[in-house]
Amino acid sequence: MAISRAYDPENRDQVFDTLRREILAAQVKVTLDKELNRPTSDTVKRLAGMKLPPIVKMNHYICDAQICAVAQNAKDIRAGHRCPMPADEVRRDLDPDG
Repeated sequence: MAISRAYDPENRDQVFDTLRREILAAQVKVTLDKELNRPTSDTVKRLAGMKLPPIVKMNHYICDAQICAVAQNAKDIRAGHRCPMPADEVRRDLDPDG
């Protein structure tokens, strides 16, 4: 079964952004658990103790993933690989209005 991710693991900026959010969420959870006298798992404690990665500019987060997908398809076509595509995908960009 393939892992579903909301980020591109090859894109360092997206990985840092996701890791940063996970660390901050773990820090909040540790604080709330302490205030409410609840146990906190060791994994969450270790994550909360990690140093935050640098903040990166996330301009065109989705567009970057789309550009990468288009570039990969173009690379496959140039290498001679057929790129099958559903008919409704092909017609999607071919409006009579342009």
